[in-house]
Amino acid sequence: MHSTERILTTHVGSLPRPEDLTRLIWAKAEGHPIDDALLERRVTESINDVVTRQRDAGIDLISDGEIGKPGFSSYIYERYSGFGSPLEAVTNAEDLADYPEVAVMLLGGMEAIQHIEMRHCEGAIELKDAEPIKREIATFAEALGDTPRGEAFLNAPTPGQVVHNNPNAYYSSRDAYLRAAGEALRVEYQAIIDAGFNLQLDSPDLAMSAHYKFGDGVADHQDHVRAAIKALNHAIDGLPPERLRLHLCWGNYAGPHNRDVPLRSVIEPVLTANVETISFEGANPTHEYEWEVFRDVKLPDDKVLMPGVIDVCNTRLEHPRTVAQRLIRFAEVVGREQVIASTDCGFATFAGVHFIPPSLVWGKLQALAAGAELASVR
Repeated sequence: MHSTERILTTHVGSLPRPEDLTRLIWAKAEGHPIDDALLERRVTESINDVVTRQRDAGIDLISDGEIGKPGFSSYIYERYSGFGSPLEAVTNAEDLADYPEVAVMLLGGMEAIQHIEMRHCEGAIELKDAEPIKREIATFAEALGDTPRGEAFLNAPTPGQVVHNNPNAYYSSRDAYLRAAGEALRVEYQAIIDAGFNLQLDSPDLAMSAHYKFGDGVADHQDHVRAAIKALNHAIDGLPPERLRLHLCWGNYAGPHNRDVPLRSVIEPVLTANVETISFEGANPTHEYEWEVFRDVKLPDDKVLMPGVIDVCNTRLEHPRTVAQRLIRFAEVVGREQVIASTDCGFATFAGVHFIPPSLVWGKLQALAAGAELASVR
């Protein structure tokens, strides 16, 4: 969805959860007894709150904040079979290995890191419970009220992201694993589209898998990108591209990111995905320069860029003119009708994990809206 009249605003999906809700989510994910009615009530209240706050901040295309999920990709363990024993480590990043003091500074005292879990795939991936999907859709629909569902989106991971996060100990090949993940996730994709929402497909693996490993990791990054896009296109076959947005990033953590592959190395296969909108990092100091990519790579007429113009790991608050400058660079290269203003990534991709204070999130979204307005006037 885009506009010919002005630059629309959105974000990547996840928003901070209240601390009491975070602890309920952690407890449930770890198998501790909780008050399910209390959890459901706090999820509903919190989604109502973030919907209101997004509107107040001036965001056009809003989400439920992924409020009820333990993580943008780890929530699948509740809904799908096949995932067994947890990985011993989930922070195997080459850039943090280069600068171990940064890893200690970032993660040493972060309680939430202990609650991030990835697992081995040890059986067939199949939907085991559709109720959480139905509940997620119904809760968000109620929170939206009169807001058209076409101005809202829900998130789900791609087959490539599932395969990247959860090492294979069951399927005969990576391609078979990718296909099975896509077949299972398609139920969720279809439900979101059928409910009238837009669907954001989260695929950090497309760039991140080159330097960040789970288990043995990806043997060949470019092979993975091609195979992951093929599996994604199969999983979304028949869904309307104009209601699909694909998010790629290099890992949502405040590390050095000196091992990140350039956007140029993945953008051409990414553009073959059967989605209208492409989301990527464009605000942080590692990737801000990459608006230049689109001087050389022609953006197809049926594609829209959703660059990040707000850094979600930096506590400095962007000036609206800085946001406007970032947007204008893209608009001058690809055309203003093919640009949506967004954030680099989510503000809380896992429950309790955020690198800026939750109160600053809303200031950054206000700056995003103000900058998009300036850019639209320009």
